[in-house]
Amino acid sequence: MHNNIIFFVIKLKKNNVHMIGMDLNKNKYSLKTLKENIYLLNLVDILRTQKLTARFAVHYILNNIYQLKKEEQEITIEDVIKYQPHITITSLINEQLLYESDADSLEDFEEISKK
Repeated sequence: MHNNIIFFVIKLKKNNVHMIGMDLNKNKYSLKTLKENIYLLNLVDILRTQKLTARFAVHYILNNIYQLKKEEQEITIEDVIKYQPHITITSLINEQLLYESDADSLEDFEEISKK
C-alpha cells in the first residue's frame, strides 16, 4: 500500500517557503491542484482516490510523459474505467482524439526539479 500523504514545498512571494501536505485518501483536490502537483503524486493513487474527468485521465494519468514509475506505466484504460466508473470508454476515446500534448503548459519534470 502506498503512503498517500505527500509533503512538498511551495515558494510564495519573497521566497517564503511553506510545507503543505496532501493526503489523497482523506481529501479531494481540484483538478488544478492535482495538475500542479502531478510530479509529486503517484498517478495510481490519484486514479484510485480522486474524482477525475476523462480529459484529466487522458492528459495526465494515461500520458507516458507523467508516468515516472513502473506501476504508473502499467495503467490501462480499463483501470481508469474501474476506478472512475463515471468515465466511459467513449469519453476517453474522444479525449484522446482531441488531445494536443502541447496544449498543456505544465513545466517538465527536469525544469521543476531544478527549482
